[in-house]
Amino acid sequence: MRPAGLHCVTDSSVPASSCELLRAACAARDLPFVAIDANRFEFDDERELPPFAMMYRPAVALAAIRCEQFLIRPDVATFYRDLDALHFDGPAAPLCFQRAGLSIPRSVQIFSREREPLRRAVQRLGGLPVVLKTGGEGGVGVMRADSWPTLYSLIDYLRSQGVAPWLQSHIPGAEHWRVVVVGDRGVAGYRNDLEPDDFRSTPSDDLAAYTLPEPAAVALAVAAVQVTRREFGGVDLLRHPAGRWYLLEVNMPCYYPHAQEFAGVDIAGAMVEHLHAKSLRLAAR
Repeated sequence: MRPAGLHCVTDSSVPASSCELLRAACAARDLPFVAIDANRFEFDDERELPPFAMMYRPAVALAAIRCEQFLIRPDVATFYRDLDALHFDGPAAPLCFQRAGLSIPRSVQIFSREREPLRRAVQRLGGLPVVLKTGGEGGVGVMRADSWPTLYSLIDYLRSQGVAPWLQSHIPGAEHWRVVVVGDRGVAGYRNDLEPDDFRSTPSDDLAAYTLPEPAAVALAVAAVQVTRREFGGVDLLRHPAGRWYLLEVNMPCYYPHAQEFAGVDIAGAMVEHLHAKSLRLAAR
């Protein structure tokens, strides 16, 4: 029986390389590749996937999420450890990481604009400056408040928009790393460098920066992905100048092609092989 292949739930916002690298990885393994345009998908029972198909969603828009939720079944191989993992509450991830004993910067979510509770929260985080996180990609939605007027104005605006930001301790001098996890192993890693006049970072253009960090950091990244009940993710870490590692977040889906195109790490191949092995296990049952 010919394998059911990889079904990729995508849309026009997804960089072409995210799907094309997976397509090439499938072709190299004689596996079919099917792109599903979430914006054109018809929610019809006849559109269900064949048994033991593989599925991955690089798109993040609501239409793509609903498409994936419609297509998923127990006999479809995905990067979710179980069907309920599809509904993991991403904004609650810091609480889950804390509960699992993983090392994260001190964090608190803010729902109130009242000044005194906000001052007490900042005191618990070690004082100003603090980092505000509201979600988003590529550092958009991550802000730093260096003064009380800045913090107050940001909180007033965010709460007026219905956004409850996370406040995190600022760790000066820390290095930002990304570790890509597939299954239970780190398959790629690289250091992010600071942008000029910015506290946020972008992937380094130094080839020497593309290597997995020390085993403790990789183990932290793998544990973080497991807490989110996934089997794939781009994990953001901070390395304190003293050597301690902190977990920032797990991104799934994540933009994985950068390390593959810049440093030649076959991440797409590892992704396809993991899903194919899972598909074979499902078929064997």
